[in-house]
Amino acid sequence: MKNNDIVWVDFIRVVASFFVVLVHAAAPLLYRYNSISILNWWTGNAYDSAARICVPLFFITTGYLLLEKQETVKDYFTKRINKILIPLIVWSVLYIFWQRYIENGEPVSFRTFYSLFLSPAYFHLWFFYAIIGLYLYIPILRILIQYSPKELLYYFIALWFIAVSVIPFTEKVTHITSLIDLNMISGFVGYLVIGYIFGNIQINKKQSIQALFVALVCLIITMAGTFFLTARNNGEYNGYFYDYLSPNVILYSTAAFILLKYIAENTTIFSNQKKILKALSSASFGIYLIHPMILFGLRAGWFGFSLSALSMNAIYSVPLTVFFTFGLSFLIVFLLQKIPFIRNFVP
Repeated sequence: MKNNDIVWVDFIRVVASFFVVLVHAAAPLLYRYNSISILNWWTGNAYDSAARICVPLFFITTGYLLLEKQETVKDYFTKRINKILIPLIVWSVLYIFWQRYIENGEPVSFRTFYSLFLSPAYFHLWFFYAIIGLYLYIPILRILIQYSPKELLYYFIALWFIAVSVIPFTEKVTHITSLIDLNMISGFVGYLVIGYIFGNIQINKKQSIQALFVALVCLIITMAGTFFLTARNNGEYNGYFYDYLSPNVILYSTAAFILLKYIAENTTIFSNQKKILKALSSASFGIYLIHPMILFGLRAGWFGFSLSALSMNAIYSVPLTVFFTFGLSFLIVFLLQKIPFIRNFVP
């Protein structure tokens, strides 16, 4: 059984949550290709491209922690309901009223609530719907994993990569629809298996350098590809290369996972600061849940000053926005986790 108190797991969770904030802080720049300087647009593109590993890293660490775990199906689903489903319901309702009364959105209706069964109440909550789908499949995937030789697991990853990334990319380039039926393997499930495979491998220095090279190449492809498609689209943002299932992001995320795992395992600062790292890691989902509110509050001047990616030169405004948002989100989540009953909704 995996011990959840693993330094590199905590480190990667913190990086993932920080990068989620970075993605959303830099995003406003990407939709203003024709109205801001090209330098500011490229800065936003660079920040957002670098942070594209955020959600895949969450999926990958989930695969590492859960696929080899031994527990009954009843215990498994009881834990998942407490950790994901209940917080999702509470935060969805909260964001419904947030949109209505803070952002002056559409009136709340019965449809607003029953639609939660299929779609998120707020843009970032899509992640929890995706993870619920993966959680439903994990008990079956565990059996496949535990009784499969390593060669078959690599085949699974290769087939998944072809199904969710290579074929869609080929269709996009050639405008030819593929009739190869690979619907039985789709979505983010491959990230879980990547976590199981590479999480259980001891990474050496040579492999970390190779991973760094792959990550840098994929980062450049992401940045250049997004610029090319957006410029060709007369400045209207095209986020194909940002997609979490695009070939460049899958390879980038896998390489980044290998590199970050190596860094965490071979750098003493992380092992010497376990308590701080654990506190940040424990707040990672809470930070994910609350950070859009903090971004909104900073932009609206609720904290005595207004701050967003558009406040000044993006080279400075984006990281400042991220650090303030991440720090305030962590502080609020840390305090909420100390309150009985309320802490059940801040996983």
